Amino acid sequence: MRHPCEMLVVDVLPIIRKELSVELVNIHGMTMAKVAKIFKVSGTAVSQYIHGIRGDSAVVENSPHYEGFMEEISLSADRLAKGESEIMRELCRICDYVERVGILSYVHEKSNGTIPLVECAECPRENSEV
Repeated sequence: MRHPCEMLVVDVLPIIRKELSVELVNIHGMTMAKVAKIFKVSGTAVSQYIHGIRGDSAVVENSPHYEGFMEEISLSADRLAKGESEIMRELCRICDYVERVGILSYVHEKSNGTIPLVECAECPRENSEV
């Protein structure tokens, strides 16, 4: 079984990047090159997020918390577009949200067919700003 933090990085982070990319390009009018610079990834990676090649979000889209997840994406995209925040702060904020509301447990259950995760004792979120 994979550790919860590994699941966040492997399964959820690409979805967050995909949804942020789509929001920044389609709603805020940023170029893919600008988004790539913000994310510190290649333009090709952003293009793949925009075109659905990376960041398959089907499992998160089926989560009962998808609407709230997308609200968090919109909030982060707005902050990034206005220059009010940095990508690492927003990624951490969204990852904390994903863990706190149960999306990570939902992804774990759907991916592994096992009971949802319990709180991760290995990486506590004592100083979370969510």
